[in-house]
Amino acid sequence: MKKTEDFVVTAVDDRFTGLTPSDLNEAEKQSAVTLAMKVLAIKHRAGRSLSNPEETRNYLRLRLADYQNEVFGAVFLNNRHRIIAVRELFQGTIDGASIHPRVVVQQALTMNAAALVVFHNIRAVLLNLATQMKPSLES
Repeated sequence: MKKTEDFVVTAVDDRFTGLTPSDLNEAEKQSAVTLAMKVLAIKHRAGRSLSNPEETRNYLRLRLADYQNEVFGAVFLNNRHRIIAVRELFQGTIDGASIHPRVVVQQALTMNAAALVVFHNIRAVLLNLATQMKPSLES
């Protein structure tokens, strides 16, 4: 709700309604992604509860979208599913990452986490799917 000069309360319009990616230039698209990351980071900062799996999935997708190498990490949660921390635990190469479960457990115990959500961008699988599908798309 927004107050106008006449002190009449009106509903605030969504300034992005009807806007499509084709309406934006590259700089505006990058600004939109940056803004989305800031909004999602606020919703996923320490102390916040993970209440919506879709928001968490979107946050992690945006966070990992531009990585050129594989990354494995975790969102550490307390017993009320409030975020303690979001950590990238392992960095890999373009086609693989070595994961050590012992390190994941050590981090969870150090943070006194009751639960965790693990994430991993699997770039090699996406690259393989793209190259496997390319010949079938051309025929």
